[in-house]
Amino acid sequence: MKTGNYTGMVWFCAALALAFSVCAQTMRSLKQEPPNLLSNGDFEDEEDPLKGWTYVFDNNKHYLKNHQYVSVTADTDSSRPHVLKLDATDHDVCVNQGVQIYSPPVRFDPKKLYKVSLSARSTGPKCRIYAIGYRWKPGAKKSNHPEFSDLREAVRFQPIYFNNAKTGQFSFVPKQWKRAERLIPTHDRSELQQTHLENCEWLMLKILALDATGVDKCDEGILYVDDVKIQEIGNASEVAIRKGGANTKGFEGDKSWKQEREPSEAMKKLTPISGPHPSKGPNKKKK
Repeated sequence: MKTGNYTGMVWFCAALALAFSVCAQTMRSLKQEPPNLLSNGDFEDEEDPLKGWTYVFDNNKHYLKNHQYVSVTADTDSSRPHVLKLDATDHDVCVNQGVQIYSPPVRFDPKKLYKVSLSARSTGPKCRIYAIGYRWKPGAKKSNHPEFSDLREAVRFQPIYFNNAKTGQFSFVPKQWKRAERLIPTHDRSELQQTHLENCEWLMLKILALDATGVDKCDEGILYVDDVKIQEIGNASEVAIRKGGANTKGFEGDKSWKQEREPSEAMKKLTPISGPHPSKGPNKKKK
C-alpha cells in the first residue's frame, strides 16, 4: 500500500472514530435529558410567540386589561432573543392583582414524578410561580387540547423558590437570570392531597408578577421568564403518612402560605382573585 493511501486511511479512520464518539455522547445526552412536555416553552413560535399560553381574561373584572401587560420581547442585557415579559410597572396593578399568565396544559399522570423548571429575573416584583393540577369541569367537552374554561383547579402545588426558602407565598425571583425547579408531587404529601391528585388529568404552570419591593420600585416592576419546561422524570414516591392535609382543593402549599396569615384568616377558603376566568382558550391569540 502506498504511503499516501495509508495516511489517508488513517485519517479517515480517525475521523470516523471521532464521529462515532460525538454521536455516542449526543445519544447519552438525549437519554439524560427527558423531553419537554410543554409546547412553546421557549416563546419562539413564529406565528404567535404566546401560542398556547392563557393571558386574556375578559370575564374577570380584576384582569380585564391583563393582556396589555403581557408580551414576548428580547432581553438585550442577556442576549436572550425571546423572553416572556410581565409588565407590573403600574403601582395599582403591582400591589393588587398583579399580571398573570398560565402555561399550555400538559397531560398529568398522578403516578409519575415531574420536574417543573424555568429561568427568570425580576426588576421588582417578588412574584408567585407555581404548578396547578386540573380536572375536567362537569359537562366539559373532553379533548387532547382542552380549553382552559373546561378545566377546574384541583391541586395547587407549592411555589417554585429561587432562593433557599422552604416556605412562603413568594418565589423571590432575583434581579439576575437564575434557573429554579420543583419536583411534583412532593414526598410529604398527605393522603387527602393524594386523593385530589388522583383526580387530576392536566398540569399547568401559573406565573404571577405582583408585589414590588416598595412604592418607589413599582416603576421597575417587570418579570422576565424563559425556557419553561415540564418533564416526566420517573415514578412518584409513595405517600408519606401524616395527619392533616390541605384545607381546600388538595392544596399542597398549606404548610407554607398559611403560616404567613393570621390564624383566623388561615382557616378561610383559599380562592385568590387570580383564579381562572378566561374568555379565550390556550390556542387563541390576544386582542
